[in-house]
Parts: sequence; structure tokens; C-alpha cells
Amino acid sequence: MPTDAAGRRPLLTAVGTAVVVGIFFLLFGFGSTPASGNLVPAPWDKGVHLAVFATLAVGLRLLMPGLPGWMLFGLAAVVAIADETHQFLVPTRQPAWDDGLADLLGAALGLIASSSLRQFRERFASGR
Repeated sequence: MPTDAAGRRPLLTAVGTAVVVGIFFLLFGFGSTPASGNLVPAPWDKGVHLAVFATLAVGLRLLMPGLPGWMLFGLAAVVAIADETHQFLVPTRQPAWDDGLADLLGAALGLIASSSLRQFRERFASGR
């Protein structure tokens, strides 16, 4: 198992790709089916929005580690807007502003968590 950052990069890129593709399938594949409407009742659906977009943000960070956080947040915001807009086309679903806010909060939390983990790992590796 590689221990240096350069040796782990292909694995982290593969994991990031799998996460992002999986989230896209969840949002725009499964999310296009009538079964996806009312799957999780309110207010618990907000927790799902938070978790999905936090996971998306972490996947984006793994996939594109060189991009600044604000750009990754912008990408997640575009996906959130696309998902909420896409719901107009699914008969059992309807877009909601509070779902979009939960998406954005989840993306922010995912980016904060991934950044904090990276800083912790760097401090631990340097022995500080």
C-alpha cells in the first residue's frame, strides 16, 4: 500500500470519481423515477439532502484537490440547482427552496470536513 501522497493520488482520484458518479446516478437516475418522490418524509428528507451533498463535496475534493474550496462549492451549487430544477420533470417530486438550502449546507459541511481532515493529516504526518 503506497504511503506517500503521490502514490495515493490515483486511488483518491478513483474514489472521488466513483463518489461523484454515484451521486449523479442517485440524483438524476434514481431521482427521475416516480419511486423517488416521498421516499423520505419531511423533515427527515433534509438530513438526506445534507448527507448526499456533503458526500458530493468530499468526492469533488478528492477528484479535484487543486481547486479552491469556493470553486468546489460552486460546482456543488450548480448540481443542487440542476437537481431542484430537474424535479419539475418528475411527476411525484417538486422542487423546494429549503431542499436547496439543505443541499448547500451539506456541500459546505462536506468541504469543511474534508479540509479539516487534510489539515489534521498534514499536522500528524509532520509530527507537530
